[in-house]
Amino acid sequence: MDHSKIGPTMPALTDPLDDAQLALLKVMAEQYLERGQWPFWHYVEQMMDHLGYDDAEQVLKSLPVVGAKSPVGATYGLAWYDRVHLANDSRPALTVAAGLHSPELRHVLGDNFISVLQYFIKAQRAVRPSPDKAEAAYITSDDFKRDHPAVTDEFVAALPGIFEHEPVLRRGAQPWGTNPAGWRFELHKWLKEYRGVDDLNGYVERVTEITLAANTVYIPESKVPELARVLGSSGGMVRIGERLTAGMPTVTGAIIPRAVVPPEEPPQYVNEELIKELEAKQGQTQWSLDKLLKLLRELNDCYAEDRPYACHALVRAVIDHVPPILGQTSFEAAISSYKWTRTDKKYMARLLDFKTQADDVLHRHIRTSKDVISMHDLVPLGSHVNALLRECIDKL
Repeated sequence: MDHSKIGPTMPALTDPLDDAQLALLKVMAEQYLERGQWPFWHYVEQMMDHLGYDDAEQVLKSLPVVGAKSPVGATYGLAWYDRVHLANDSRPALTVAAGLHSPELRHVLGDNFISVLQYFIKAQRAVRPSPDKAEAAYITSDDFKRDHPAVTDEFVAALPGIFEHEPVLRRGAQPWGTNPAGWRFELHKWLKEYRGVDDLNGYVERVTEITLAANTVYIPESKVPELARVLGSSGGMVRIGERLTAGMPTVTGAIIPRAVVPPEEPPQYVNEELIKELEAKQGQTQWSLDKLLKLLRELNDCYAEDRPYACHALVRAVIDHVPPILGQTSFEAAISSYKWTRTDKKYMARLLDFKTQADDVLHRHIRTSKDVISMHDLVPLGSHVNALLRECIDKL
């Protein structure tokens, strides 16, 4: 790559770092690898001070970056942070380019990351579009884990956070599925930008080219005089009928990290308040509720852990377990003989239909084709099970 495009005041992302910059990367990387998230800036400042560097903010802002001088232009550097206000409780992040300089991050943001990138590109090339539909194609976290069984769950969960700070990739990742760590990635056309990248150095060079191109505009010859007057002595560069490239700064513009939010509660299939009501009934009714409570707790646990087969079996067990509370010997009898509201009877009829699906999960023999049961098949039935439990609790 021709580094002369970057400008004399801006070091290339691949240039060697000084001791203070390397120390900063090490402090941040060690915590990220140990805990799965970037440390608070307050921690980084304190640790840098212990190491003898009393101006950690200046060290952070001295890390190399490429991009536009304007805050609205595209920029990319070794770190992602808010330059306007670096709060103590903010979490500056290191980008994939930092893996060039950090031995600690090299494996995660180097070899592993490039493997993920090549996997996405291969999948994108394999997509066969329809002539009659404009449909997006996706890779999910489940797809990725299936095709890479040796990879850790922690690495898979960390990928959206890594993509968030990378050009082109940040526009593809979305939350997906019932697992809070689940994601899907759109195999959009801009992935083509990374074709041919086979190592970390090649990736950083390509990112630099993408960032510089994003800050380059074509100026028609007729607009040059007017633009020249606007630029005046600002140092802009005009070439008639060619490209105009903005001047390059030595530090990043305003880069805002993702807001840090508390971890989400695990998703629930059965309403937790209903389970608590049922627990309160224990010992106050002729029925032993131990098994039912365990079934419901296990159902919620399996739902949170994305276990479709166990969920199907447990929903089926609950359906078959509760009819005596309603004065019936079977669920079929409960539907036909118990006095339901109109809406609840519709819910119960759908639960009865679900038993066929659960039977499929429990009793279908192994076959050569892929099974089609997934967590999505459970999603419409949570309200139905809750309605059944509500009626049972009211009868106790």
